[in-house]
This record gives sequence, C-alpha cells and structure tokens, in this order.
Amino acid sequence: MRRWKIAYPDEYDNPVIEILTDDDIIAQYWNYWYDRMCKKFGKEVVDSNYTKEDCIYDWTVVHWAWEVK
Repeated sequence: MRRWKIAYPDEYDNPVIEILTDDDIIAQYWNYWYDRMCKKFGKEVVDSNYTKEDCIYDWTVVHWAWEVK
C-alpha cells in the first residue's frame, strides 16, 4: 500500500508533517470527492468512468502530497 506525505502549518505557523495511506485518504476524502464529482458530471458518468485511484490522485494534487517510498 502506498503512503503519502503532506506538510502544512498549524495554527501557530509551525510545520506539521502527516503520512497517510491510500486507505486513509479514501476514508477521509471519498464521500466528499464522490459527491462533488457526481454534482459536476452526474452519477452515471462518475460510476462508469472514475475509480478510487482517481480520488487518491485528486487528493494528492490538492494537498501537494508526495509518495513515501
């Protein structure tokens, strides 16, 4: 399973580093992502053309994540 690292500032501007797995991303982001994709393209299009891998890819782009080897 892949792991992804993200970095962001906390409320005091201190750096925070998180490492999440593909499963963590799906658990946290899938419902939001799927809902937004259905609103944009329609449920039928999303169900037939998009996968959880697409969700993970979008999450990595939005969060500027990089894969941890």
